[in-house]
Amino acid sequence: MLVDVWSDIHCPWALVCLHRLRGAREELRLPNVVFNPRPWPLEWVNERGTPHDIVATETIVLAAEEPGLFSAYENPSWPSTFLPAFELVAAARRVGGPALAEEVDYGLRVAFFRDQVDVSIAAGLRHALELVHTDRADHEAIMRIWFTQPVRGDVLAEYEISKTLPIQGSPQVFWPNGDTHHNPGLSDHTWERGMPRIHSSQPLKPAALLARMAALRT
Repeated sequence: MLVDVWSDIHCPWALVCLHRLRGAREELRLPNVVFNPRPWPLEWVNERGTPHDIVATETIVLAAEEPGLFSAYENPSWPSTFLPAFELVAAARRVGGPALAEEVDYGLRVAFFRDQVDVSIAAGLRHALELVHTDRADHEAIMRIWFTQPVRGDVLAEYEISKTLPIQGSPQVFWPNGDTHHNPGLSDHTWERGMPRIHSSQPLKPAALLARMAALRT
């Protein structure tokens, strides 16, 4: 079962959502479910880069939800663009399809938010691949494609598809039956006085949605 997740790689809300969905998949013993990463680069959506202070503020708030996922970003090398990271996911898709793309996408997010890695440069991308549980040959194949093939075109083609979809923001989950949810479990929040305020948190909602969709498929 493919579950499409449209998001930006440097969106901390998306990392929390994916982390909880992946945990639910393991708990529910649904190994055939793939959370298919689809690119929604905010630098294209908003026509500007996301400022460091916005990401840092969101990270502090969401660290209370999932403390193991986040660190304060103290690396002086802040990505000026996240397109290389999206391109790495596209390269992984060319090597191993959606399942490998999911693993590389998640590795990039953890590398950036937990390990403070600049995922806009080749060294940072290699660090992210070290977090992916595949053999070394796969890592080299992915990097070779990233260096030599037009994977930016893959990202652009998918982004054009996103313009036809009812995406409210990052992350947006689309289930096989056509249902869609924006930021499940953490959608009830607002920005007040320069900080996101979470009014209600439902950490089990992603698992409940996944269980419901899996039951519909049986």
